[in-house]
Amino acid sequence: MEPMPMQYDQQPPPVYMEQPKIPLQGIFTHLNLRVLKEPRAFIKIFQFIFGICAFATTTDFRTSFSFFVECNKGDNVTITHDITYPFELDAINTKVTYCENKEDNLHLNGDFSSIAEFFVAVGVLAFLYTLAALFLYTFCSSLYDNDDRVPIIDCAIHGVFVILWLAASSALADVNTDIKSVSEVHKIIDLNPEICNSDNCTALKEPNYAKVLISVLLGFLNTFLWGSNLWFLYKETRYFKGKSIPANGSANIAGTA
Repeated sequence: MEPMPMQYDQQPPPVYMEQPKIPLQGIFTHLNLRVLKEPRAFIKIFQFIFGICAFATTTDFRTSFSFFVECNKGDNVTITHDITYPFELDAINTKVTYCENKEDNLHLNGDFSSIAEFFVAVGVLAFLYTLAALFLYTFCSSLYDNDDRVPIIDCAIHGVFVILWLAASSALADVNTDIKSVSEVHKIIDLNPEICNSDNCTALKEPNYAKVLISVLLGFLNTFLWGSNLWFLYKETRYFKGKSIPANGSANIAGTA
């Protein structure tokens, strides 16, 4: 009679280790880069770039003005001050030192922060939506193609942004003119009689608002980009496809007859 095999002589069954899953593997399996060749996604890239440029040039704005104060005892001084985003000029109450160590606050008129901040807010929201739309086009293209509501919502949101860009750009263009007017150095001198009296002040440097004008032009460019993309987005909706299907169907019937 053969001896029974000992427990340690028996080989345990092989253990199959489950391969670790890569977290992003499931996401990238649905990646569709071909959509970037389509106009609706290709234009999005330009919307992304020029949207950033529009609000970045506004938030990064900085200019300055200066004027010369002639004093009786010859201790002449030059007063220089910066103007920056968000253009709250009446909030500038900087204490300056001039003749014989006198100190007074430098005053300016005008608060244009609401319009400037509105323009920047539109740019930031457009930038974020562009990222979301590109993610939708490339990673969730099946959802965009199979759900009729998604293209309609996308087209409607684009229409809203066209209105917002147009309103923000027009308002900023108007504000640019107003800021130039109230920040002319001779008007600042007249607004501060405690510093400048008896014609003892002379304008040296006017503020330069060319960068604000660039922001305005970029805003109108974004209006054009978002508006031009409306047609390509409309073609993805069921309203356009519903019109094209009967036309194709009638053509096929005529060809068959």
